[in-house]
Amino acid sequence: MSIMFTATVVIFSALGEDRLDLYVSMFTLEYFVSIALHGAFKPKVGLYMNIIGYFLLAVFSLIVVGRVIEVLYGVYIWDMLRL
Repeated sequence: MSIMFTATVVIFSALGEDRLDLYVSMFTLEYFVSIALHGAFKPKVGLYMNIIGYFLLAVFSLIVVGRVIEVLYGVYIWDMLRL
């Protein structure tokens, strides 16, 4: 998993990408793919992986909602959240 995350950072940095939402979305995708390919975990480890997965899914959902609002209404929601 760490190799995938490192490769993502290196590739996107080399391409000049600086959007945080892209990095978080890719990390979330890589996390769920690696969990799906791994198979069964011990019960305690599975619980922690589920908690991390729920958190990443919530953050990913917020990013998607922000992008949909931006497309539909032309409002960049992240500028409104900065104080």
